[in-house]
Amino acid sequence: MTDASMRAPAWPRWIGGLGAIWNLYGVYEYLMTVGVVGPGAGSQQAMAAAMPMWVTAAFAISLFAGSLGSLCLLMLNRWATGLLVLSLLTDLLWDVRMLSGGDRSSAIGIAASSTLVAILLAWTSYHAGRKGWLR
Repeated sequence: MTDASMRAPAWPRWIGGLGAIWNLYGVYEYLMTVGVVGPGAGSQQAMAAAMPMWVTAAFAISLFAGSLGSLCLLMLNRWATGLLVLSLLTDLLWDVRMLSGGDRSSAIGIAASSTLVAILLAWTSYHAGRKGWLR
């Protein structure tokens, strides 16, 4: 263990672990949406086919960068901040499409919760980096 990780409090790791669970579940949902896992039939594949390519790309980048960034935060790795900021920015792009789509009542809840989690993760990694807890 390095001196920086020994001085770091536990809360950034807890947030990184919870963020990893959140984002890995999102990766599973993404893979179901594009038909890679799960039953792969019906409305989810039709929904994925109707999405513009940039929305699908933003969705994927946000989730995969968020998962890797959360794991980096869990390990107090310096790559966490860049990955989590990338995840936040692509989440905001995805939110634009979600909120401009048809069913806004469910989209608002999904967009707000995903954005709040992305902000919390990016802020936590930035704060941990400023404190010298990331190596």
